[in-house]
Amino acid sequence: MKKKMFAALMAACMTVSVFGSVATVSAADGVTLTLYGNADDLAKPYMQKIISLWEESSGNKIDQQGLDTDNAETIALTKFTTGDIPDLYIHFGNSNLKNFNPEENFVDWSDADWVSDIQDSVLPQATYNDKVIGLPFWEASNSGCFYNTKIFEELGIKQPMTQEEFNAACDTLLENGVQPIYLAAADAWPILYQFALDPVLEEHPEYIEKLNAGEMSYADIPEFADMCTWFKEAADKGYFGKNFASDTWDYTSEVLGTGEAAMLFCWDTWFDTDYDSESYDYVGDDFGIMPVFMGTCDEGTYEGGNVNLMLVNKNGDNVEAASDFVNFMADPENYNQAFDGVSTAAVFKQETTNVNSSQYDGNKDSVDKLIRASSAQPKIVGFNQQEGGKALLQLMNGDISVEECVKLIDDDRVATLESFAQ
Repeated sequence: MKKKMFAALMAACMTVSVFGSVATVSAADGVTLTLYGNADDLAKPYMQKIISLWEESSGNKIDQQGLDTDNAETIALTKFTTGDIPDLYIHFGNSNLKNFNPEENFVDWSDADWVSDIQDSVLPQATYNDKVIGLPFWEASNSGCFYNTKIFEELGIKQPMTQEEFNAACDTLLENGVQPIYLAAADAWPILYQFALDPVLEEHPEYIEKLNAGEMSYADIPEFADMCTWFKEAADKGYFGKNFASDTWDYTSEVLGTGEAAMLFCWDTWFDTDYDSESYDYVGDDFGIMPVFMGTCDEGTYEGGNVNLMLVNKNGDNVEAASDFVNFMADPENYNQAFDGVSTAAVFKQETTNVNSSQYDGNKDSVDKLIRASSAQPKIVGFNQQEGGKALLQLMNGDISVEECVKLIDDDRVATLESFAQ
């Protein structure tokens, strides 16, 4: 998602995007592909590695044009609507992709050999209107409920296998002076209510189609109210502590590390990238992963990671070279070089050089059995993790009812859906 450079600059050895990214462009023989992407996303080591490998192998070049991180999608959409479409484009495969007219602009990879190599929990994110429109090439994670195994062991709590057992575990923690769950509700997004919806949408994929067609509302989905009810009851019981309404994500490491709270809804790579093990009593390996229980699925659920897609402009002059790059990325030998030593869940079935989290390794059978593709966030047009979290916070505070909460979240969804239709 970068700005196209003038032809004179394309011939130069070094060019600088107006958005601040630096890209090396060769004037030698060969094709130079333009690639738009969020500047932070392009800077990922595995992205730079795979680009470098392809350039060396093919003799071609990729002009990486990184867009301002905070406004990348807006900038890219503006450029797409004026016909300034790059050879390659990186985008998370969520409902906002609809704005970029995927069926008209991007190569359909449904018949590519590498499609069968994509993890089952990831492939739906690369699919748009039943067509695979991009290669998922990204760091992934296993999201679930992380729990302090030492505290559970000390209190004789077994890993819950059902919603009832999970609620009982929370009650036992409370009885022993331990806050069951740290919920940074003041930031809204960490409420992560999509975990409650993913298993429902997996069982009823028609809900997504009907919601996006304006043929049903959240009020028509009984489990949506069940989720809201669980959050309200959990807050009233004290599962989130007394100060959840003012708790922020910044204090997550401290609260977990000191043992003030025993559980957290999160993703496993967070323990490698953000958790401060050195400052507190409990290190990352002291935490295990179990399913999330939010009142909608008795056996609980895990969620696979949201992934970026590499998309190819099917109408561009360099579609053959751009497609070659994607096929190169999808080769096991190449992606295993790119992800060597990277802490991530595997996106590809033949991905072996990545580093799995200790949490995943400790409960692999459960995760593999219950993990689901992220459905609510990428598939429902207008799904808003932030605004939905705010509504649930009002509910937990006692400011609105369950019915009002459901309507508030749905009204926000409908407003976005209608804006897309204009």
